[in-house]
Amino acid sequence: MAAPAQVVGSGALQTCSLDQILEALKLLLSPGGSSSSSLQITKRNVLLATLKSNLCALEDILKDPHWKKLKLLRDEIGNQAEWPQNSVDITWSFTSQTLLLLLCLKETMVRLAADFNPGKPNPRTPEVAPPLSPDTLSISQQKTVQSALQFVVTLGVCPYLMAGVGASLKHRTEFGAVVQDVVSLDATPHATRRLYTSCKVLLDVARHASLGSLIFCRHFGDIAAGLCQLGFCPTKGKPPTPAEEVLTEEERTLARGALRDILDQVYQPLAVRELLILQGGPPQSCTSAKTQLRCQTPAWLRRLCGQLLSERLMRPSGVQAVVRGILEGAGAGAAGGSDAEATAADWKKCDLIAKILASCPQQSLSPEDYYRDICPQILDLFHFQDKLTARQFQRVATTTFITMSREHPQLAANYLLQPLLAPLRRCLNIAEIPESDMVPGTILVTEEELSRCIEDVYKEIRKTSGVGELVQPLTG
Repeated sequence: MAAPAQVVGSGALQTCSLDQILEALKLLLSPGGSSSSSLQITKRNVLLATLKSNLCALEDILKDPHWKKLKLLRDEIGNQAEWPQNSVDITWSFTSQTLLLLLCLKETMVRLAADFNPGKPNPRTPEVAPPLSPDTLSISQQKTVQSALQFVVTLGVCPYLMAGVGASLKHRTEFGAVVQDVVSLDATPHATRRLYTSCKVLLDVARHASLGSLIFCRHFGDIAAGLCQLGFCPTKGKPPTPAEEVLTEEERTLARGALRDILDQVYQPLAVRELLILQGGPPQSCTSAKTQLRCQTPAWLRRLCGQLLSERLMRPSGVQAVVRGILEGAGAGAAGGSDAEATAADWKKCDLIAKILASCPQQSLSPEDYYRDICPQILDLFHFQDKLTARQFQRVATTTFITMSREHPQLAANYLLQPLLAPLRRCLNIAEIPESDMVPGTILVTEEELSRCIEDVYKEIRKTSGVGELVQPLTG
């Protein structure tokens, strides 16, 4: 997505300190308190009063000469921004100011890093740690940024997602339910424009590596859901007129490109896991918690997630990403985590992964092309050294092996069984080798290759009902 215009040649940008920006963020995010003792005051009113009070407090301190540099920087970025920053809906005004401060933070961190010159290390004191880059955030500062990001996503992304797109905000937390009730969807700017702006600015802030890790680590799923809706949600009925159009076709195209960019950028098992959640969706209610009615994931989103998951699978190491994404997302934790043993024993998950891997995606030219690309990765699942990880992956490889052999026996024989048994076959088919090639010292198979082959065959047969089930479907 197009980034907001960069601030160039600004004296404020060169000298504004990180501490001052983070102090402004802390002020904006500070919890409110009510002096009223009335029991009639609601959480909704408390939230609205707190947001309004904090916005006023921010404007008050920015009038102080001590904060002049930050005010100049914020105003300059705000003037160049192409999105509406004020609204009668206080939640959007608050979100806008938080986004502006995050942009100030990102621009300042970029400039500090560019101007950093650590100098050469002193050879007399090699044990001394090198100086930290001035754009490094402390743990306390990271917590402040994380709080700001949480507010932006909760106030600026989640309320504007359609039913069935991502997890319902009102059923995530009690605070989420209050936010959903507070946000005014009828006020300007339009809800779709707010969603587009929030996603656009967050992606711009994420261009700084450390800020990007904070954003995608916790909020990747919500941002991806927003981009799916912005870029791929079909318009109902006839196409809107230019006056009715909220997003231009160019903006929708930018959203589609941004979605693919972040899917390529993040840890691939995370991308797989979030796409699976978007495709099926956790239980969420369409109306009230009493009815327990679940919103179905829209058909267009299911198709889109299926296509994107297939693209993840077809990438290098795509099989491992899919396996890790499903197992970790199902409660296994990171590979080898505390629940890995329980997950390894659950054959249902392995069956699910096997069905996914054995199904040729639409993006593939033919089943044979798909098997040729994917089978070497499946065989690699046998070779992980960590015990818990190996146990999980071996079960998946075994189940996939059998599933593929049943669905496409000849292809499985060509691209799974024959490569698996290749070292043994070379040893057994000595008679077929010309005598002229059998000079003393000729190595047919290395010890490592033969050992791995025997171990893989043992792993495969040990986890099936026997040799017959493995070999017969493959050999006919």
